[in-house]
Parts: sequence; structure tokens; C-alpha cells
Amino acid sequence: MKIRTAVSLAFVMLAPLGTIRAQISNPLKFTLFGGAALPVGDTGDALNTGYTVGGAVDFRVPLSPFGVRGELTYSGFDAKDVSGDLKDVGVNANLVYWLQNPTPAKPYIAGGPSWSHQTGTVSVSGQDISESANAWGFNLGGGLQFGLGDLGTRLDVRYRRISKDGGSFSVIPITFGVTF
Repeated sequence: MKIRTAVSLAFVMLAPLGTIRAQISNPLKFTLFGGAALPVGDTGDALNTGYTVGGAVDFRVPLSPFGVRGELTYSGFDAKDVSGDLKDVGVNANLVYWLQNPTPAKPYIAGGPSWSHQTGTVSVSGQDISESANAWGFNLGGGLQFGLGDLGTRLDVRYRRISKDGGSFSVIPITFGVTF
């Protein structure tokens, strides 16, 4: 009787350790994502809706709702009124806060500085003219991490603003990603 009680008590006490171990066993997550990039403000007056693709690395502090995320993005846009386009290579360094909720879907908010290298090309009289620039800005938004079968996924919406000479580049990327 004492052995059975001791074994039962051991299972009851050790069961939560499996949950804790699952939460801290892999603090690094990688994500590949893609979606639409919606220009807003003055940027929306000059550019059509574009696309964005990228990758991210998350480090979540074990047993904490806080983490950090580094992202590398590539976006492309066509000009509205002229024959031309804009390509944007961006890097985001974000702080992430995962909101606590009882469901399997985990909402989060994220934000931080953004760096951007942009190249604009315009065709004038059959000749392409290109100009490149680097600039800093910020991004702020949120998303939802959830399971899709055995796959980890994420839906994310951000506001990204890059300061440029006398103006800004503002876009709202809406992306879907696969996390592993």
C-alpha cells in the first residue's frame, strides 16, 4: 500500500515537470513567412499593394511571456503613375510579449527598430534609372501563434515606418508564417 501511494504521489508531482520541460525545451523558434504589404499615407499614393517574404528567429525567455525576435524581410512594390518599382530589404529587432490566455492560440505584441535598404527604379524614355538609400525607423504590431495540425503557424500584422529625406515610407505587412 505504501509503495502504491508513493508511486502515485511521484506521478502527480512529476507530471507538471513534463509540461514545464515542454515549455523550456526549445526557446529558439524559426519562422518563414510571406504575405501582402499595404502602403499607407503618402507611400500609398505612390505605390501599389506589394508583397513581403522573410524569416524570423525568436528567443523566448523560458517560463516568461517576454522574448526577442530578429527578422529579415524582402518586399516589392510597383509604382502607380510611372513605370517603376521599389524593392525593400529590411531588418527588424523586436521585443515580443506573449499575452496569457487559456486557449491554444497565443496572441502577442511586438515592436522595435527597423533598418531598411531601398532601391527604386524608374523607366524614363526606355532607360532605367535607379537610386538606393538606407534608413532607420520602427515597426509595431501583433499577431497570433497557433497550431495547424502538427505545424506551428503565425498570423502577423504590423505597422512599419521608415524615415527618409524629408518624408517617410509607411507600410502595413500582413503575413502568414510557418514556425519550426
